[in-house]
Amino acid sequence: INERWEALREESNANIQSEEGILKRQTRSIQTEGHFGDIKENESFRRFNYRSAEKVYKEFMLYAIGRNILKYHRFLHHEIEKYEGKKEQKAA
Repeated sequence: INERWEALREESNANIQSEEGILKRQTRSIQTEGHFGDIKENESFRRFNYRSAEKVYKEFMLYAIGRNILKYHRFLHHEIEKYEGKKEQKAA
């Protein structure tokens, strides 16, 4: 067994189990699921126009670029805010 690989694996597990790692995993899962759900439901994107893997990749990248430009535009006009994790609730 490669000792370097074992060290990297232990470091990775420590990062994943850290408080920051847990927050990043939660944020990533929330953001990813939301995007695909939004694409399917609100944008009615159900099928690709092309069938080859290369063309599907290009089509999706163009769609993602357009979506990111729209998101950036909304951010600049203060329609959305940057998500930085769950905010703590203040006790009443």
